[in-house]
Parts: sequence; C-alpha cells; structure tokens
Amino acid sequence: MLLKVPSVDWTDQIVYVVDDDESLSDFDDEPDFSEYMWMENEEEFDKNELQRLEEEDIMQECFEAMIEDELEEQINEWEKAKTEEQNTALSALPKSQCNIEKSVLNPMADEFVPLCHQMDFIAS
Repeated sequence: MLLKVPSVDWTDQIVYVVDDDESLSDFDDEPDFSEYMWMENEEEFDKNELQRLEEEDIMQECFEAMIEDELEEQINEWEKAKTEEQNTALSALPKSQCNIEKSVLNPMADEFVPLCHQMDFIAS
C-alpha cells in the first residue's frame, strides 16, 4: 500500500510503502479489554462499596456518640466537683455569718438605689 505524505513546503510529496501484511495484522488481533475487566463484576463492586460506606457511617455515628458520652461524663464530674466545692465552702463559714435570725438588717426596707442612679431617674 502506498501512502503519500505532504512535505513541509508542499512542493514534493514523500511516499511511504507499507507492507499490507503488517497493516492488517493489527486489526486481526483481539483487542485488549483488560482495563475494563472491573466492569464485569460492577454490580458486586457497587454492592461492596455501598456496604463499606454504610459501615463507615455507622462507625462515624458510634464515634460521635462515644465522644458525646465522654463529654457528658466530664460535665457531670465537673458539676459534682463544683457542688462539693460550694458545700465545702458553705460548711467552712462560721455559724455567726450564716445566722440570719440575729441579723440587724431590715428585710422590709426598700431596695437601695445609689444617689447617681436617682439623679438619672429624676432627669429622665
């Protein structure tokens, strides 16, 4: 088979002679589909991939639940420690400071308002 290929300056043409046996042998071979073999089991691949994704979601949910439980436990421990600290502080106060019955304050008195706030109230 003769192939004519134009040259760079288009003035003359280069002629290639190709053996017909070589050119036809490429088409006689069975094409290589090895890179498409994964498609053969596409449904099983999809099923396995979906199962893997579901397992990852479940693991993520379990991990988040575990973290939430740990945070709740830490908060409860902190609140318990705070309550114990407050109880300890209250029990450490002398009884004279805790005794309201002996107080000289008037529980029926009006609320104390500083003089500067009274001026603001009168001006407005």
